[in-house]
Amino acid sequence: MTLRRGLLALLGALALSIAVAVPAFAHPLGNFTINRFSQVSLNGDRIDVVYVVDYAEIPAFQEKQRIADDAGYIDQRVRDLSGGLLLQVGARRLPLLVGDHSVVFFPGQGGLQTMRLQILLSAATPAAGRQSASYRDTNYPGRLGWKEIVVQQMGGATLLTSTAPSKSVSDALRSYPQDLLTSPLDVTGARFTFIPSPIAATFPSPHVGQGGRAFSPLSDRFAALIAPPHLSPSLVALSLLTALALGALHALSPGHGKAVMAGYLVGARGTARHAVGLGLTITATHTAGVFALGFVTIYAASLVTPERLYPWVTLLSGLLIVAIGSALVLSRARSAWHGHQHTDHGDDGHRHPGLGRGGMLALGISSGIIPCPSALVVLLAAISLHRVAFGIVMIVAFSAGLASTLIGIGLALAGGLPVLLRVRRAGPARIMTRAVRFVPVASALVVTVAGLGLTVQAIPGVR
Repeated sequence: MTLRRGLLALLGALALSIAVAVPAFAHPLGNFTINRFSQVSLNGDRIDVVYVVDYAEIPAFQEKQRIADDAGYIDQRVRDLSGGLLLQVGARRLPLLVGDHSVVFFPGQGGLQTMRLQILLSAATPAAGRQSASYRDTNYPGRLGWKEIVVQQMGGATLLTSTAPSKSVSDALRSYPQDLLTSPLDVTGARFTFIPSPIAATFPSPHVGQGGRAFSPLSDRFAALIAPPHLSPSLVALSLLTALALGALHALSPGHGKAVMAGYLVGARGTARHAVGLGLTITATHTAGVFALGFVTIYAASLVTPERLYPWVTLLSGLLIVAIGSALVLSRARSAWHGHQHTDHGDDGHRHPGLGRGGMLALGISSGIIPCPSALVVLLAAISLHRVAFGIVMIVAFSAGLASTLIGIGLALAGGLPVLLRVRRAGPARIMTRAVRFVPVASALVVTVAGLGLTVQAIPGVR
């Protein structure tokens, strides 16, 4: 009874800790994105451009580091971005002159911030009469994010045709449409024809307001744990419990090697020792991946960006799992055929081949190598808030919760295998023997298919 009450108390504490955790708000398009918006305005005898760059938490973290290291960094960044905007009227490229710029930071996920950089540029139109023009944004090639261009007329100029709309669907990156978050706009160029006004514009250039964001950011309770204003012993204890519980729940989300673990343990008649070893390997690799990606984000961002690294890591993981799964399919198919030849001798004790320690380690590493973005945000936020030790402990607690769920699933599978064998003996001998004999082959196919799924998922993002 005492043990039961203790377990109920622990479960109650975990549930309460999850309930009271205040969500952290994440950028709706993801922590890695750099989003761009251009408003091209035909304004009398000139063309004005308002250029907005919306940096999500991780690129904003990198930008803040550079700003802190170099007082002139923003001015240089504005010049570089302006050089990446190409405006051409007829056969002539028009230089866009910077009129003003501003930088605003907004609260983001886990104590990190997002950053909004806005630049106002202008160019004089070269001649009167009907003109054909084009505009291209060549900044941040290959980076993930929203890319939008609008073309408007004002100040007496006349817009005749345009491949771009005249109104922003994202309110200049302040209100991303929910139905487009999974397939964001990817417009980096526009062509238009217009007639400039012969009268010089005498009113201010258009601008896009800097007011607060209108979008509803996504919430992340794990990232919120790192950012309370003050840390007390009781709050630290509650945060660790919450991280443990959230890690356990996170393991139930898609991924994390559950299908791979199931396929291996069922086919190899895995034991509790195998389940614990595989679960711990997946979790340890997952945790190490978070710290490795954090190192890349801070120290090697000029060589490779995190969002470019993710697809490659996923592809590597998928190919490794496919290779291991294919080897298991071949070995277990041979074993099943060998078992068929001995069926008449009642060889129920026949064991199907496993991977050995090295193979099991490789399977665990390949399954857990893809790090969790939320854990990366916690790590970067801990560095930003000078709470590195607390952040590391939080990630370890989160990983412990992840491990507990994976090990629990593995133990359940390992415990269910004897039941399967008893069913085999109790059922119609010929039918059950044939069915059970091919379970290891089918489970190896599950491992292979899981690897193929990761590979197919990664290929579009590899570049």
